[in-house]
Amino acid sequence: MSQITGTLHTDFELEQYLQELYHEVNSLTYADEDGNSKENKFTEHVMELLAEAGETDSIRLCPYIKENKLENIQFKINGYAIEEGFETLDIFIASFQDTNQLYRIGKSDFEKLIKWPTGFINAAFKGHLEDIEPSSEAFGLAKLIRDNYKDIIRINIFIISNGNIPHDPPVNYSIKGLEEVVFNFQVWDAERLHRLSQSKYNREPIEIDFKKKLGAVLPCLSMPSGNDLYECYLAIVPGSILSNLYQNYGTRLLESNVRAFLQQNGKINKGIRETIRQEPYMFLPYNNGIATTAQEVKTERNESGHLVITAVKDFQIVNGGQTTASLFHTGKRFKADISKVFVQMKLTVIKDEDKKNEAVPYISRYANSQNPVSELDLTSNNPFLQRLEELSRTSYSIDPSDTNKQTVWFLERVKGQYKEALNKEPTKGKKDAFVLKYPRNQVIVKSEIAKYVNVWNQQPYHVSKGAQKNYNQFLKEVEKDFKKKKPSRIYWQDIVANAILFKVADKLFGRKNQDPIGDTNIKSQTVTYALSYIHFLTDNRLNLAIIWEKQYVPGDLQLELKKALKFVYGFLNNLNVALISEAAKSEKTWASLKGLKEHNLDMGVIRKYLIDEREYKSRYESDSTSLEESQKYNKLQKITSLGLRFWDGLFLYNLQTGILSNYQETNVSMIRKVLKESGSLSDQLIEKGASIVDFLTEKNIDFEKVIAISKLDEKDLIDPAELYNRLEKLENDDWKRIIDLGEQTQTLGFNELSVIRSVQQKIKRKETVDLKRLEIVESAIKKLKRFGLRV
Repeated sequence: MSQITGTLHTDFELEQYLQELYHEVNSLTYADEDGNSKENKFTEHVMELLAEAGETDSIRLCPYIKENKLENIQFKINGYAIEEGFETLDIFIASFQDTNQLYRIGKSDFEKLIKWPTGFINAAFKGHLEDIEPSSEAFGLAKLIRDNYKDIIRINIFIISNGNIPHDPPVNYSIKGLEEVVFNFQVWDAERLHRLSQSKYNREPIEIDFKKKLGAVLPCLSMPSGNDLYECYLAIVPGSILSNLYQNYGTRLLESNVRAFLQQNGKINKGIRETIRQEPYMFLPYNNGIATTAQEVKTERNESGHLVITAVKDFQIVNGGQTTASLFHTGKRFKADISKVFVQMKLTVIKDEDKKNEAVPYISRYANSQNPVSELDLTSNNPFLQRLEELSRTSYSIDPSDTNKQTVWFLERVKGQYKEALNKEPTKGKKDAFVLKYPRNQVIVKSEIAKYVNVWNQQPYHVSKGAQKNYNQFLKEVEKDFKKKKPSRIYWQDIVANAILFKVADKLFGRKNQDPIGDTNIKSQTVTYALSYIHFLTDNRLNLAIIWEKQYVPGDLQLELKKALKFVYGFLNNLNVALISEAAKSEKTWASLKGLKEHNLDMGVIRKYLIDEREYKSRYESDSTSLEESQKYNKLQKITSLGLRFWDGLFLYNLQTGILSNYQETNVSMIRKVLKESGSLSDQLIEKGASIVDFLTEKNIDFEKVIAISKLDEKDLIDPAELYNRLEKLENDDWKRIIDLGEQTQTLGFNELSVIRSVQQKIKRKETVDLKRLEIVESAIKKLKRFGLRV
């Protein structure tokens, strides 16, 4: 292997990526308490990247090398992943050098990277387990291959490297006795990993050339009139083509689907199976077909002048996953002849890539719709409210009674959601922790959001019409805005600030028989109009950020708020109307209040709390919101808050009860290992772990009993969401001060600085950071505080 030097055109972005990869691997190795090698940490890092990109799932580090009598490597693997049901086996083999320069892997070395993992698979399949160390994890993998090889459809061998691999992997590869298994070799070298890091949606699209790969084209009809958003084609697809696609790509075809393949035990799937076996020629009229999407499609005219599809890019099945999988499994397991099976296909090509992630879920949703949806469900499932719910769960505010603690405001999008979430907590301790994180007085229902926003928008007359009418009006307006721009985290913070304002105003008015400002029968109208009036007088420039950050309304501002309540109460009482509550519903009443020339408020006090132009631009024009990362950390907290002893106990509990599937057991074992050693959980493992916790909760498993089985001492696991949230607030200048001060004072070593550089980049990109490195950065900052560091 040699370094690549002297090139005329330097790829500066690739050089930068190699620098970042170098620091990432170094920092991961330093943070690993088990002393794993840099090659192992590189393997782990790349496996996580590929898992996030949807190329693999349920990854597991499994370094294994076996030498022959001449001390030459006979077998080698670095990791694996196996799909539930054993359909797909992924084997990872790494070639790694500890360098930040690009190097080239020669042909002979590349051939070894093919020979070593395939040799391991061959030995495992043939039962040569004596060639593998029984105490190694690789022995368990080999036994798993031997016991389940009949279920394996495809084996993907990932050749990963931080070098350059300019060689093509073999095609049509097979091992004697495993001829029915499809072998796919994937080369992921530095350049391809760099491309993945630059990919807008962080996923390698499936590209299918029907003409070249399958020797067939798909006759089709195109939609008669075009538009700028999408194209649509209708085609009749041979069942053999769909079966072939599933054999090669598996569940990667179904990434946008709303349901996974349910095996062949449901009524629908049994029906599909029997039709294929008994009446394959009737499959087309019996089956609803499949709905698919693509980013690009290639078409041409055949000799008869008919339009045919020759290739597609980023092909996804959004409805019809059961049909596709059933075709393959029935053909394989029952040796059914699927040559007479045909399936109708609707292919939608989304032209605007930015619109694809919005459109595909709707295509999937409506293609899968089978039951009528109630109006209440439609409003609860409104995309705007779903977005706000996500924001509410991932926005941390200080606890005004203890500023070292953080709490979360809970949007109850569906009635009873808070109580249901609380009841799902398995123990009293977890319930108490839930209430501390989501205080009961910080629950906001959707109708209240409508009230707070319409008060803010100076529409007190709508709010006075009652919760339902105001809510309907609110939805009409926000849906228009939602199509243009999704609500940001700042938007949610402003809603909370308005909620705090409203609650304070309501309290200032007073209660019946407790010295209220006036008649409590018109309290709601007074509060609503008074707050809208303040927003009117300040041209909506009240600095809501102050209220959000402090989680209370400053005392002098409260005095002005009380003045406004008294002023508005007097205005409403002086209206020459029969019912003030009815008059408050009229926009004319609001216009009359705005038209008054004098009021009793001290604008000098209020101006202290107005936002200036610079602050306004900083808050509202540069807002960056990443729900995905915050959601990951909430799920991560669900896993880590249970503690290491829980996951260790669950592993032992499953040995006794067998409550978990093999797939779940693998993930529990991985979580247990990671928490015990380094605390580095991949995004995929976070998803699986959270799902397992939900599964056990539904099964009413006694979590305390599970914990009691463990013999381990509990690790002190921090709240990753809180720590990440603090580090996320650091600016580029803050990070630079930390690194410069660490170098100048020689307080921080090279490894610590590598961790800081790596964490800075990951937080900047809104990527996951493992717990150990978060703790290392936190510790480094504390070390530097004695030198005057303030961040």
